Parts: sequence; C-alpha cells; structure tokens
Amino acid sequence: MKNKLSAWQKLFLLFAGVLLISSAIFLTQSYFSYQQVKAASDQCYDQGGFPKVVKSGFEVQVFECNFYDQAND
Repeated sequence: MKNKLSAWQKLFLLFAGVLLISSAIFLTQSYFSYQQVKAASDQCYDQGGFPKVVKSGFEVQVFECNFYDQAND
C-alpha cells in the first residue's frame, strides 16, 4: 500500500526545495564574486600595486590598483 503525502508535507517539501536551490545560487554567486576580486587583486599585487576594492553586494563597484611612487617622498 502506498503512503500518500498530506498537503502540509507537500508544502514543506516544496519550501525545502526552494530553500535549497536559493542557498545554492547564493553560495555560487558569493564564490564567483570572491574569485573575481581575488584574481584582480593578485594581478595588481603581481604588478607591484596595492588594490582598492569597493563592493556592493556581489558586484565590484570600484577597483583601483594603486602604485606607491618612491620618487615622490
């Protein structure tokens, strides 16, 4: 005999599925945003600069690679 799910169980499963998918999307966006900033910062450091990063949410609003000029002391 098959055990059918009640309406509350179906609603709970739907909510859990949506929560799982939303969490996966959020984590993916966070990871790729971090990787973008890390790659740009590493390139700046490799050129001898110091990065300045301003983020809003997952987007990079400002990225500057500042170089210290020793001749201007």
